[in-house]
Amino acid sequence: MNTFEEKASMGFIILDSNWHFIYANDYGASILNRSPEELIGKMAWSEFPDAIRHASYSNFHQARKTGKETSFKEYVRPSNQWIHVNAFPGGENLHITIRKTEMLENHFAMETDLNQKYTNYVQDLITLTSEDGMLHYVSPSIKNLLGYELEDMYGASVLAFCHPEDIDALKEIFINVTASASNDQGIITCRFLHKKGWYVWLENNFKWLWDEQGKRTQNLGIWRDISERKMVEERFVQAQRLGQFGSFERELDEDSIAWSVEMFRIHGLEPAERIDLCKATEPILVDDREKVALAIKRAILVGMSDIEYKITRHDGDIRHLRSQIERVVLEGGRMAVRGLVHDITIHKRIEHELIQSKAKLEIAQEIAGLGHYEWDTIHNVVYISEELHALFGCKNDVKQMPIEDLLESIHPDDQMKSKTAIKNALHQGTLDLVYRIVIRDEIRFLHTLARTTYDEWGRALCLFGTVQDITVQKQTEELLRKTEKLHVAGQLAAGIAHEIRNPLTALKGFVKLMCHANDASKLRYYHIMQEEFNRIELILGELLILAKPQAIAYMPHDPVTILDEVIQLLNTEAIMNNVEIILIANTILHSVNCERNQIKQVFVNVIKNAIEAMPSGGILTITAHNQANGVKLQFVDQGQGISEERLPRIGEPFYTTKEKGTGLGMMVSFTIIEEHHGEIRYQSKLGVGTTVTIQLPASAQ
Repeated sequence: MNTFEEKASMGFIILDSNWHFIYANDYGASILNRSPEELIGKMAWSEFPDAIRHASYSNFHQARKTGKETSFKEYVRPSNQWIHVNAFPGGENLHITIRKTEMLENHFAMETDLNQKYTNYVQDLITLTSEDGMLHYVSPSIKNLLGYELEDMYGASVLAFCHPEDIDALKEIFINVTASASNDQGIITCRFLHKKGWYVWLENNFKWLWDEQGKRTQNLGIWRDISERKMVEERFVQAQRLGQFGSFERELDEDSIAWSVEMFRIHGLEPAERIDLCKATEPILVDDREKVALAIKRAILVGMSDIEYKITRHDGDIRHLRSQIERVVLEGGRMAVRGLVHDITIHKRIEHELIQSKAKLEIAQEIAGLGHYEWDTIHNVVYISEELHALFGCKNDVKQMPIEDLLESIHPDDQMKSKTAIKNALHQGTLDLVYRIVIRDEIRFLHTLARTTYDEWGRALCLFGTVQDITVQKQTEELLRKTEKLHVAGQLAAGIAHEIRNPLTALKGFVKLMCHANDASKLRYYHIMQEEFNRIELILGELLILAKPQAIAYMPHDPVTILDEVIQLLNTEAIMNNVEIILIANTILHSVNCERNQIKQVFVNVIKNAIEAMPSGGILTITAHNQANGVKLQFVDQGQGISEERLPRIGEPFYTTKEKGTGLGMMVSFTIIEEHHGEIRYQSKLGVGTTVTIQLPASAQ
């Protein structure tokens, strides 16, 4: 089979960017004493190490570095002959033609034939166009690349297929003779219209061909599809814009820097391909310039550096930047530095605001007596603030510890309650707990509020909360209770005095009768007098309970029994005001875990208010019955009622509907019921009466 390559007297070789053979015709391979199959994939300088000392090595590197064609003579030892070599870049590859010196007169004809043969083996589009841009030759790869048939292209203008935004750049090559005459070759990127309607990004590596008179005749172009590369570049530009970071590259022997578009935007400048070194460093604050220079030197010495610095833009805006710099070696051994610059101004502002907020929060916590903690439930480590560190009396500077160490300070009577509440908080999500701690033999009351955070599987990760020292508040509440007790005792004094005077009068009469009575009568008088003494003792005992402080001890009690005692105490006052008290209760009620005297005080306050609300008399109906997990008591009077606007304020200190009241009684009552984990509610209607509902949880025993 007589093929072009079998008869050719010109060799043709293509080397890729890493100097590997990717194509060689038979003649080109034979000059090197090889077959094409033996060369493909081999590295040129490894396969022919002696060539490094000959003209081909330096000329090939020169062609690739300058991007221009080189021509030279070379002696080939394997074939023992002198040859003429031409090398010119084609995209990332290097194209090499080899001819015997006596065949140079046939150079142009053979080169044309070779180019036509070569185009059948490459995917890149190869074109020959006239000086005015008319297509004279198009390689068959046009079909795969742009979808056109060869006959669609011949005779057409190359400008007709170009995207409107890129047409001016192509005109600079084909129309503007003055601009293109200075360079007979170059690279340009543009978009070409695909036959199906979309555009394809192409990179055109072009070279002008000249005749013997030095006149430009044809334009040889090699077009490569770079759509994927452009897509990656566009994504990178978009990522820079969204992430507010730019990129740069500077060769150390140059006085300018290549900046990305985002770099210009960060500096408030109009985009360009490069920027002068002095202009690039001018915006850097004077105090940071030496720091930036040292970072660049460090990158050159050790390979990488990282720095934060500030710049001032033309509009006076100060921006905080962070740069990562690395050393790179470019083609030909040239040294350069490149890197990324991130605009962190917003982050710095937020960081500054967070620092200020944290400082203000710490001041507020100190004023309010608040501390905070964070319990890492996975690693069982509690981190406590300075306030808690001081409050719990920690002896060392350690502000993190196992939770068991922190719980040791809790009062023994509150240990179980606290541990149960914390355990429940991990499942329920919140914690609201009042407990006591013992620090240096001093008991203090603390109130903690906390919230639990969970991972995506619902596992508890962290319990974060605040702690407030409410010792003073508790002491104040206790004083209020004592004051209210004395106030109630004073109000009851008149009724009690009347209640005591009656049995005393009876006692005086029976004493006189006993002087003249017989033995049988004396015994009967004695029993009557004993009952009157017991009555006086009971009344005085109830008065003392209200007047003197009692130790707080929560124990199970029958609420109806407590109600009976209070009704008996206040019944005289009720009768004096023409009020009838009726108690309706279940025969068997749940026991309530309570402090007896405190609950009694609440009942006294509610019943006295009901009596005073019925100055013209009426009926106070008290009902008590069981409900789910507790007891419900209702006090229904037939008094004047309370207006809707006043109802929400019941329980506020010093708010009262009485002319001489203080409002402290109901505030104390609300506090007591809340501490017993119960609830107290008021319902009222003017002219009808008021209903007070008290709910208390049942005792666990």
